[in-house]
Amino acid sequence: MTWTIHTPGSTQWTVLSLRGELDLYAVDELRRPVLTAIAAHGPWLAVDLTAVNFIDTTGLGMLVRLLNKLREKNGDLALIGPRGQVKRILQWTNLNRLFPVFDSAAAIPEPARN
Repeated sequence: MTWTIHTPGSTQWTVLSLRGELDLYAVDELRRPVLTAIAAHGPWLAVDLTAVNFIDTTGLGMLVRLLNKLREKNGDLALIGPRGQVKRILQWTNLNRLFPVFDSAAAIPEPARN
């Protein structure tokens, strides 16, 4: 698993781009960098899954925990471009209804300001 974290342009969203497999090993490696990014950039996180070819229950659990954590902070978690096995697992578990899913980072609308 490799990843990059960036904030594109003048958006409130931070994009976490993942590549490889989102499994037990990857989740353990990602925990600290993701929490650091949220603390530094705010509670609006988009996870780019276009280059993720496998997700297991640990990866799904991480996404759900992140979603809950971000929503507690009045933020949200969006998913970008799930494909193949990842898309099927999200559909089979009905988690695709829990997360806003977009084709690209550019398609994510800015959050409403309170």
